Amino acid sequence: MNLHRLAFCSLIQRDELELIKVDHPLFSAELALQGAQLLSFQPQGQSDWLWLSEQAQYRQGQAIRGGIPICWPWFGDTQRNPKPVQQHIKGEAPAHGFARSRLWQLQQVQEACDQVRLTLALADTEHPAWQAKLQLKLELCLAPQQLSLNLITKNVSASAVTFSQALHTYLPVSDIHALRLNGLHGTGYIDAIDDWQHKQHIGAVRFTEETDRIYQSQQPLQLQQAQQRRIISANSASTVVWNPWVDKSQRLGQFADDAWQRMVCVETANCAFDAVTLASGEQHSLEMCIR
Repeated sequence: MNLHRLAFCSLIQRDELELIKVDHPLFSAELALQGAQLLSFQPQGQSDWLWLSEQAQYRQGQAIRGGIPICWPWFGDTQRNPKPVQQHIKGEAPAHGFARSRLWQLQQVQEACDQVRLTLALADTEHPAWQAKLQLKLELCLAPQQLSLNLITKNVSASAVTFSQALHTYLPVSDIHALRLNGLHGTGYIDAIDDWQHKQHIGAVRFTEETDRIYQSQQPLQLQQAQQRRIISANSASTVVWNPWVDKSQRLGQFADDAWQRMVCVETANCAFDAVTLASGEQHSLEMCIR
């Protein structure tokens, strides 16, 4: 798609990758065409709503650390996915699927005085390890008071397909020790750090150690730090909460040793108990809104 005639959107190059840069009077944003990965969203006069690693690298075939990577059509380690998802996976497969490292096509841009809408599609949804046929599209709506994403999967196989996915959202934190995530009181979760045991959460989520949990959640969440509150709402029944803490941070790529203090991932997902099964011809939307 030709961006030359647009008022707010332009194409820029950063190392090996092409990015869409949005300079709207009310906000700015950057989106990598590889992975359809939103890297930055900053309303005028505010700090960035997303966290991007200071060591982020812009390399072909490599996911960028930060922003909102798209995990699809499986989430995390293939062996930790439900059996109906695993049955479509053969041989070696990268963690979190392949959508985040593939080149997407920009299909449509709609600019207005108060918002910008973008639609992208993953042109190549075939992978040696994935044995089902799906189509994938992402719709984004950028506005000063709200950021919305809609990830749409359509089953074009002749039979039913089960898949898992996540919008792996990195959020900035001023002090991880003082951060509170509200809205998960009384919900069950899977603790990936503690051998995938099923537990129940009480109170607000606080961070005192490495955290990797899949919560059974269907209500808006509130990320509270200092005087700032961020609301995250979604239409899925699973939410992943992740912070690598001290030791794992030293083993992660594109990640400073002390970056765990400045970020948290609150991921809108369909994974584990919440994997999606589509009959032939059906489609599913994973919707997430931050405000």
